This record gives sequence, structure tokens and C-alpha cells, in this order.
Amino acid sequence: MENTELLCEIPTSVTPRADIINGLLAQLDNEQNSDRRAEIIRKLGEYPEPQVIKKLWDLRNNLESESDDFVQYEIKLSLRKVTNHPSINIDFFLGNLEVFPSKDNNSQAPKVLIDAALIEEFLLRNQTTLNREATRVMGLVLEGKINPYIGEMGLIKIWHNIKNLKSREDANRLIIELLSKINVGQVNLKEIDLEKYPNVNLTTAIQVEIARKYSLAGIITIRDREFIASGYPFVGSPSLFLQSLGKDTSPASIERTLKNLGKAAMEHEKEKLNLLLENEPQQNLFFEDNLLLFQGWKIENFEILCANNNLTSATVILCNTKTQERYTESAFKKGSVDALCTAFNEALAHLVEVKHTLKSIYLANLTPGQQGAITVKAAVEYDGKEVITIHTHENILKAHFFAYVKAMIAVYAPDEYHPDIHSTKELTYLHKIGERDFHGLNFSQVNLMDTPGNLSDAKLMGCNFSQANLSRVNLTNADLTGADLSHANLSKANLTGANLSKANLTGANLTDVKLDENNLTLLDGTILTNTIMPEINIEISGESRLEKVAQLLKHIDPKSQSRILAVHSMTDCIWWDNPLGQKFWEVNKELIKREISIQRVFILPEARNPKHLQVIQEQLNSGIEVALICQEKAKDVEGYPWDDTNLLISENLSVPRNSFTARRIMNGQTESGYISYQTRVVETDKSIFNALWEKSEKLSTQANIQEQLANLNT
Repeated sequence: MENTELLCEIPTSVTPRADIINGLLAQLDNEQNSDRRAEIIRKLGEYPEPQVIKKLWDLRNNLESESDDFVQYEIKLSLRKVTNHPSINIDFFLGNLEVFPSKDNNSQAPKVLIDAALIEEFLLRNQTTLNREATRVMGLVLEGKINPYIGEMGLIKIWHNIKNLKSREDANRLIIELLSKINVGQVNLKEIDLEKYPNVNLTTAIQVEIARKYSLAGIITIRDREFIASGYPFVGSPSLFLQSLGKDTSPASIERTLKNLGKAAMEHEKEKLNLLLENEPQQNLFFEDNLLLFQGWKIENFEILCANNNLTSATVILCNTKTQERYTESAFKKGSVDALCTAFNEALAHLVEVKHTLKSIYLANLTPGQQGAITVKAAVEYDGKEVITIHTHENILKAHFFAYVKAMIAVYAPDEYHPDIHSTKELTYLHKIGERDFHGLNFSQVNLMDTPGNLSDAKLMGCNFSQANLSRVNLTNADLTGADLSHANLSKANLTGANLSKANLTGANLTDVKLDENNLTLLDGTILTNTIMPEINIEISGESRLEKVAQLLKHIDPKSQSRILAVHSMTDCIWWDNPLGQKFWEVNKELIKREISIQRVFILPEARNPKHLQVIQEQLNSGIEVALICQEKAKDVEGYPWDDTNLLISENLSVPRNSFTARRIMNGQTESGYISYQTRVVETDKSIFNALWEKSEKLSTQANIQEQLANLNT
């Protein structure tokens, strides 16, 4: 007893910190008296050191062994104190991995790398297909049937995401829990030969190297498509792994399944390809066999005759497949293509009223030589709209004619038109000769990763790029209005000045999307009006965050029924008067002019001055809905301290997946922040705003603001 009391009173300056901690831990192990144990545990809470955190965590996990309620309370209090300490972060844990070893799993359990994204699905989402599969995989981990590993970068990503979504304390606690169950795989980047991975991103290459270094049986990831080019065979998605595993979940069955994942993945891709071919009956090859038009008509025959008088004769025969009725028309022109298209128009006039105009036909050689393939693009105008079609053929005349015929089907029988899925060469070669307009075409299978991908200034409105590989492609100033980019790979693409208005980016890979020389985000110089955005979260703070938020707000479509929800902590009332604040205020006023509603909660300090009143009055008079809450009341709303936090939510009620939230957090002199399009983050921040709004004092232009300010603390 005497030693315990004496040790608790020794100041740090007299005895080295390590000696104090070791002494306290030793006495705690030998102390049975509840009061003394509580006193030692309370003292330990003053030392945010790895061995202390580990000890408190173990005590918390065995709380039922402590019979005294007061001891249990001190364990929880001290653990919260150390895990909430500013010095405890992901770097702290990575530097002390030896103190937080994972529990020994069954020695028979196969070692498996579990992707961080899969763990996040398990931790953060529910009632989704991905979550159910992630839960089943993590269930095998918790049952000891899988000996799990995670990459160091994945652990860092999880910590930052939890910190941003919840708090530093929650992130620290989760990392301790993960480290008790999962091994951390570490590799030295300098030792990796990145030339072995020319077609995969750095994150994927690192995970493969970890799997090889630790002799892991395989990798389970929701990003399995990114591993296809890595050459590592033992990779599979949760769904493919579980489907292949079946009901036998023994360690031997799991290891056997992992060894067969590469083969299973290949079979899975073949099945998808066969299904795709079955659902696309009208491709270039099929078109030449059938030459179907519409309404039961087909092109039965066509021919070209060239005479010595420089005139070309063309004949086209149309036939009804049911009645066998026929129309034969001919034309004489100087050019073969001109003659053939004219003869076709004459025959077509028997079926429809011909009102179109051929604007242009462009030719591009795909392969050199006499037997090279030819691509032709036809542009036709009809009823004020332009229709574009492309056809590739070894016969130059057929390439022209079939491109034109397809345009006629698209114009006069759009319901019967089946657009081709165009190849990478068709797109790149036409662009190379100066063609820029490709609107409405289907490029869902193009792969520009290994080609000089230049689509700058291209008109790609309404194009289908779903699942296309556009990695590293130059899309500078391209118009992608209404384009389908869902699940496309846009990593490292250059989108400077690109127009993505009303585009669909669901599931798109936007890793390191390049916009200019200084930024690697999607937000600069790109129009995102009503764009269906992917679940992306960008950590960004300071002036650059505010500038990007301002740019996004400027592009809000007034017709989209959007509204702004904001929280501003007025600890510094002169912020609205500095150049950055004035610029942001101008954006606010422009939104009000465009009839976009703004609700703002001001968090006010106890010491206020006339400047606070002036700012609030100006915003209230401009048409902004204003509410006030004192700093003390904002320190705990929904379990979060809001007195040093700014928040802005742009909610798009017409296109919900275009909504985003931006947050700025001050921790002493340190500032952090993010811009997030993640649905769960937007919903969380909106819920917190609503809670703050409910607790706040609402103002009206007729009210006496000075009186309401005086009553805030009562």
C-alpha cells in the first residue's frame, strides 16, 4: 500500500517516465485491493504509451473479471482518455506493432490478405449485397478459419476514414481491435521491382508483394478486376470466393478454393463474354450477312459499275422479307460512294419520306496496306438533330455504305436500331485524323490504357463508356455531358476543363485523376452539374478546400431543386471580411439570386462584438435562413464537439448522387477537412446539421437580433 501511494505521487521530472509506467503496471498485476487498483488505473490514464493502452484494452475486454463497479468505471475512463489523446494516431500504432500483436489463429488456418475496402464494407455498411458477402468472409476470420493479413496502406486508409466519419477516439479503438485479430503486412517500396507491374496501380502491386513475401494462400478483395493484369492467380472477390467455397468451410477447403480462384475467375469472365455476345446480335459481321433495314425490309443486293466516261452507276434492290415485294433504283454519279448513297435514297423513298441530309463521311485507315481494315464515320442531320454511325470493313466501299445505311436505320426506325459497340482503334484512329464528334456512340469496351489515349476537345455527349478503360487518357476540354462512365477506369486521366454535366460516374475509378499540374482531384476545372457521382471522399483542407467548394456551388443547376445546409463557427468574426471570406460570400449571394435556399447555423462565442451582429444581419437580410447557438451548447451535439467545426452540405434533391458535404475541423492550431460524395457521409452530416438546427435559436428579419443574442445562453 505504501509503495503504491508513494509511486502515484512521484512527479515525472524526478523518475523517468518508463520507470513510472513499468512500476504502475507491475503493481497493478499484484494488487487485489479494489480501491488501490482503481487508483493505479486512474494514474495509468495519464500516460498515452503503447504498453499502457494495450493493458487498458485487455482490462476492458475482461471487464467482467473486475468485481468492483468503480474499478470498471476507471478502466473505461482511462482507456477513453488515452485513446482520445492528440498524440495517438495511426503512425503511433504502426510504430508500435510489436506491442499490439494479433492473437494466434489456428495453425491450420490458411493465411489470407483481406482487402481494406472489404473490411470497411463489413464495419460501416449493412443491408447491401457487398456487406452480406463481406460479413460472411469476416465471419470465417473471427471463427479462426482464416489467418488474416492486411496491408499497412489499407490500415492507414481505414483509420483516416473512421476518424473523418466518427472521431479520432473511434478510429484509435478500431485499430486496436483490428490489430488484436489481423496481422499487418509490410513491404519496403524500394525493394519492389515495379517494372513487373506495368499495367496495375501501385496499391495493387504492393498487395501482391505482401502476399508473396508472407507466403499467403490468396487475396480476397472487392477490387478483383484491378488484379487481372498483376499476374497473381490467387485473387477473388468475396462473391466468387464464397460461391467456389460452398458449404465446406474447413481450413483445407478454404486453401483449396484460394488455389483455384484464378481458374474460377477466368471461367467467370468467359461466361460474361458469351452472355454479352448473345445479347448483341447486330455487330458488324452480322450486319453484312443480313443487311436488314426496318419494318421487315432488307437490302437484297447492291452493285457498282464504273464506265470510261468517268460516271459511276450504282443499283440498290430492297426486298420485303414477308411479302417478297421489291424496289430497284439506280443512280449515276462521278463518285462511287455518291452514286451508291443516291441509289439507296431513291429506293428508301418508297418506304419513308426522305428528309435527312448527309453532313459528312470521314475515312480512317485502321491498318496500313492493301488489305487493311477501313473505318468510316457518317454524320446525318434529321429534324434538327445529328446522328453519327461508324462502320469498319476491309472493303472501303462497304465501309462507307454500311455506315450510311446504319444512320438511315437510326433516323427512320430508332426503335429498331441496335448500335454497335465500337473498338479502341475505331475511336483513336478517327480522333487522330481530326474527328472530334462521337456523341451518342457506344465505347463501353474500349481500352486505352496501352495506347496514346488522346480524346482532347472530343464531343462525347451521351456516349456509353461504362466499364471502359480510360486510364491516363487525355480528356482535356472534352464534352462528356450525359455520358455513362459507370464503372469506367479513369485513373490518372486528364479531365482539365472537361464537362461532366449529367454524366453517370457510379463506380468509376478516379484514382489520381489529373486536372492540372498542382492538383490530383476531380474538382478543378470540371463541370459536374447533376453528375451521378461515385462514392469518393477527398481529404483536403485550407484555402484549396474552400475554393473547390465554391467552384462546385457555382455549377449547381437551379432546376435541380438543390439547397445548402451550413454550419459556421464564428470564433473569428472577421473571417467574412478577409479576401477569402468575401469571395465565398459572393458565391452565397449568387446562389440566393438563383433561388437556391441556404440555411446556416452560426456558433457564437460567449464574448461577442458588433461585428458578429453585422455579419449575421447581412446574411439574414440577403435571404439566408439563419439560426444561432452558443459555443457551449455546441460542444456536444450527437456526441461530437461542434464548437470548432465548419460544415457545408450541398443537397441535390433531383439527383441525390450529386449531393456532397464539406467539413473543416480545427484541433488547436491544426486544421483538417474533406469533400465527400459518399452517401453515408452526406447522410451523417445532414443528420448532425438537423440536430444543431433544432437546438438553435431561429432568427427572422423582424426580430430584435440583439435581444436574441443576449438570450442565447439562457
